Amino acid sequence: MHWFFTVLVIGASAGTLAFTGALLRRLFTTAPDAAAALAAHPTEDLPEEPSA
Repeated sequence: MHWFFTVLVIGASAGTLAFTGALLRRLFTTAPDAAAALAAHPTEDLPEEPSA
């Protein structure tokens, strides 16, 4: 019976590791449309403030 729980714990650990990896990948990657928008307009020119 303990073999069943051993397999269950290993499976839960693998699932947690995969989910953590997916979240980390999502955190450190940029969506393609955002990357394209950044490439098209790398910097936004701020309007100059009028001098008094």
